[in-house]
Amino acid sequence: MRAPEPRTTPGGGSRPPTGGPPPPTGPPPPTAAPTRRTGPRGVRTASPRPASTASLTARLRPLAISAAGLLAGLGLWQFAGQRDPVLFATPGRSASALLDMVRDGSLQSALLSSGKLLVIGLALAIVAGVGFGLLLSRARLLRASTDWLLFALQSVPIVALAPLILSAFGFGLPAKTLVVFLTAVFPVVVNTAEGAHRVPTTLLEVARTYRSSEWRIWKDVLLPHTVPYAMTGVRQGIAMAFVGTLAAEFFLNASGVGGLLLAAGTRFDTATVLGLTVLVSVLAVALMGCGRAIERHFARWRTVKA
Repeated sequence: MRAPEPRTTPGGGSRPPTGGPPPPTGPPPPTAAPTRRTGPRGVRTASPRPASTASLTARLRPLAISAAGLLAGLGLWQFAGQRDPVLFATPGRSASALLDMVRDGSLQSALLSSGKLLVIGLALAIVAGVGFGLLLSRARLLRASTDWLLFALQSVPIVALAPLILSAFGFGLPAKTLVVFLTAVFPVVVNTAEGAHRVPTTLLEVARTYRSSEWRIWKDVLLPHTVPYAMTGVRQGIAMAFVGTLAAEFFLNASGVGGLLLAAGTRFDTATVLGLTVLVSVLAVALMGCGRAIERHFARWRTVKA
């Protein structure tokens, strides 16, 4: 008996004969579940995290650690203030003392006076330090004769020179500006001279081969290579100028933030002393952050470490 022929559909296809078994019906067969990757010896490993999540975690971790350290410091400060309120004031009392100085305007005037002194002294130190550092790199005889003198003067505490500066310039702004200048100029000079001294010899030889003038050598070779080192010196000079500003206000003329600290210490006002100390620390961190940002802007090819 012959098997029935398949019937042709109008579209040209074929369908199974009517006499055959019906096509299978029901849900499709289950597919195999995706297996997790396994490491050596069949140990299952966790799926890797996205790159964005990992980078966000790496950025937030230092902030979280800093916040935890800050909270721990505030807690210890609060505990010490409650145990001995005469010697240590609590954070709340210190903040209240700062608010009182803001209300009477003494804090604003002190910050303005200290900021003016800092800006003038630091600007003079940057101009003189960068110029003299570049000059040292080109004048070998001058560098050999003054290199030891720079390190010797840098090691001298400026506070020890305060009586001499006082007798020569008096109590006014020039004397305090000189103190800030002397504390900030040496890091700028040393770093600038070192950067200019490290210019590759091949670049200078190529410039001389093409008969470049001294001005073109300074403009196209020395300055671009020296700027990152000079910015490192400026960042260090900012911190030293801030210390010099407070030292000048302490030992030459009781004015500015240093004058407020000195007056509060004389009255044994621990709340004001601690509040101003925290304010000075915050200002110092902000200034160092500005200096680090400037250094990164001018030295993007270098790795800046905090």
